Amino acid sequence: MNKKMIKALKNKYIYVDIDGTLAEYRFNNHVSAKDGTANGQTMKEIENHIFLHSRPLKAVIKTLKKARTKNKFICGAIISPIEVMDKFEWLKTYCSGINFKDYYWFVPDEYWNSFSIFFMEEAGVSNPLKENVVWTKYGYFFKGSKTRIWGWASVNSHHCIEDAVFIDDVLSYLKYAEKLGVTAYHVSSFID
Repeated sequence: MNKKMIKALKNKYIYVDIDGTLAEYRFNNHVSAKDGTANGQTMKEIENHIFLHSRPLKAVIKTLKKARTKNKFICGAIISPIEVMDKFEWLKTYCSGINFKDYYWFVPDEYWNSFSIFFMEEAGVSNPLKENVVWTKYGYFFKGSKTRIWGWASVNSHHCIEDAVFIDDVLSYLKYAEKLGVTAYHVSSFID
């Protein structure tokens, strides 16, 4: 557990990624999908619930459990309703001591239409594809990349963007957040 990071997170609003941050980003001995998906798993692997078997990154999880923060939020990229349900279960199993206030899921434009039935069933939204943000019992779903969270949070959250901390493994997302005044940490900051 990293005491320096526990101190850095104190009294902050923490937004944390899953793949590569809370869980190892490696699936069946590969990091890129062979079928052209936007993430590391193939569609067949997602359908077979591969994420449920992801190794937890204990250094990050232990630090988040110990840190006295204002609130913690999940910011995860997904391409399938199966994937979100599996990640939700994974979080319950490996992050049970962390109280996440909300879950923010980011769906690339090319996969948004595949969520229409899921949104109708889970959110009761009659025409979900016209929406860019949909809420379900699994949290908020955003059409687009994780960079959308900061505009949404600045309007809808009850805290200043400067009080937010973003933890991710993707440098471009971290740099974008930092430009807006968010304190950004790469997952490597948590390794002792």
